[in-house]
Amino acid sequence: MASTYTSRIRLEKQADGSNANTWGQKLNNNVIGLIDDAIAAYTTVSASSAEITLSNNDGASDQARSAMLELQGTVSVTLDIIIPAASKMYVVNDKTTREAGTEVITLKTASGDGVAIAAGARGLYFCDAVSVYQPNAVGMGLGTAADANLAVPASVSNATVPPVSVADVRYVQASAGADVSITSGIIMTSIASFTGPVYQAPVTVTASATIPLDMSTGNAFTCSLGENTVLQNPTNVNIGATGSIYLIQDATGSRTMSYGDMWLFPGASAPTLSTSASAVDLLVYNVREISAIDSMLVKEFG
Repeated sequence: MASTYTSRIRLEKQADGSNANTWGQKLNNNVIGLIDDAIAAYTTVSASSAEITLSNNDGASDQARSAMLELQGTVSVTLDIIIPAASKMYVVNDKTTREAGTEVITLKTASGDGVAIAAGARGLYFCDAVSVYQPNAVGMGLGTAADANLAVPASVSNATVPPVSVADVRYVQASAGADVSITSGIIMTSIASFTGPVYQAPVTVTASATIPLDMSTGNAFTCSLGENTVLQNPTNVNIGATGSIYLIQDATGSRTMSYGDMWLFPGASAPTLSTSASAVDLLVYNVREISAIDSMLVKEFG
């Protein structure tokens, strides 16, 4: 009788009474050795410009049985790496160079869904005999931003780490001397201290007959005046927000400004702008209430 093979990692199952005098050699080579591959083998896979199907052999060494795959080469196109449609886990170490930086490598079965392997990724992937998946934040115990709290080390006193998840990245660790840009809102529920400067490049506001100010775009603004205008009540106002607006006369000067009713000034008197050509005034503000923005105009900077 002929040998058969296991369905997942293709180990040889010798028929009863077969392979006289060579049974032990086949057991060592085609079962025990291959189990060692499935648990701990590290195999390199070269990728470049075409789909790759991992070798897949019954009772003999192959790529697909390996526990770990190292991807190498310069990749010039988006491509798939095809694994057998059998349940198995893989650790993938991506060392490829993506030629244009936009090429995508997907680990998948021939007919199932797959997972994109990010450039430089070192990750765990698994197949359920149909499609390929990665562990997610919930499965790793991270939960979501609403319910996953990280423990605070005992060495950190009086500190609380807010909820965090892979999908809600609010914590950035940067190398010394590196610049970090955070493009979404952050709410700090405790004291925050910074050892370096915190700043924002001014947002340029286009002035016409009105100045529409969106406070979600920043807290430092600059506006060149080319005609008489109205500083409208801003949108996306948050209590406690502070900021400033540079108001710059054009080469003609004498441009006037009136204000929406949310802008409040000392003595309940709206200030007038400097009138000389190219004059620079600075309006500073603090949002006391959603409908009350306490403001002051500092005039005639040199």
